[in-house]
Amino acid sequence: MPRRNPLSRAAALTAPLLVAAGVLAGLTACSGTTGPDESTGSSGTTAAPAQDGRAQRPSPTVTVPVTSAMPADVADMVLPTTGVQTRWTQGLDAFGRLAADTAVRGCLTERKTPAPPHEPPAFVRFSDIPDLPFIARNGFNGVIVPGAADSSKDRPAEGGAGQEVQERCMQTGMAVDQGLRSLYLKVQGQWFQEESSLRNHPRVVAALRGFGPCLAGHKVEARDENAFFALVDQRLQAGDTAGEHALAGAYAVCMKPVEDVRSELRKPLAARFRADHREEIAALNTALPAKIHELERRYSVRISFPAL
Repeated sequence: MPRRNPLSRAAALTAPLLVAAGVLAGLTACSGTTGPDESTGSSGTTAAPAQDGRAQRPSPTVTVPVTSAMPADVADMVLPTTGVQTRWTQGLDAFGRLAADTAVRGCLTERKTPAPPHEPPAFVRFSDIPDLPFIARNGFNGVIVPGAADSSKDRPAEGGAGQEVQERCMQTGMAVDQGLRSLYLKVQGQWFQEESSLRNHPRVVAALRGFGPCLAGHKVEARDENAFFALVDQRLQAGDTAGEHALAGAYAVCMKPVEDVRSELRKPLAARFRADHREEIAALNTALPAKIHELERRYSVRISFPAL
């Protein structure tokens, strides 16, 4: 059974893996290999969360309100500093996968070849910048991206020419997603690397010591985040919606003191980072909206961002 931890520690740094896992998951399943890892939304096999910090996505099952309004400052979409801002980041990343999936399906339809089994694009949340109000309301299940195709009828090709067509179309989809990500992936990866340094800040480490005892006060037996998300996985695998939502509520309460500290520390860190990368960010403000609108027109899809 796949792991379903819904939070990603380094989604920006593993974006090519997410493309391979999300868009190409069915292909890897057909060929006998396994996709890298997933979190908040795609299929195939998924790795456990945690120590390696890779992105992880559970099967998307939840729908939430969305908005298509992009932020006035595009940097907020690429370089999030708060949980609320990560909703823009999630939407941007998911949009690339949505456009890629649409391109793949169009390619396969033209060649009368079925799409390989894989789950639809979904929003990927972040453990280092958790959106606590969203988690408290919606829990940890994956959130489906509006406009994603119905994947219930996807099926593997029966080898031979059909599988070769699937492979070629998958590569087409990967190129679409990477064409978007190439505009922002480098600077975003640098920002996440900077932001991740806060994990070892003495004030954050001290705040995290209260996480386990706080969970215990909510009758949750987990001494740290890894143990906690193992419980989340169990609830999701068992289809225990009430139990999973109870864990989400406890997480939102117990992680808040930690996130309050990190949020305070992020502000000067982000100000310095944006000053050091002002030219790259200025270029994004022109290039990224133009690319998004191009893909919206070409594939008849629309960018969307999760909302409360």
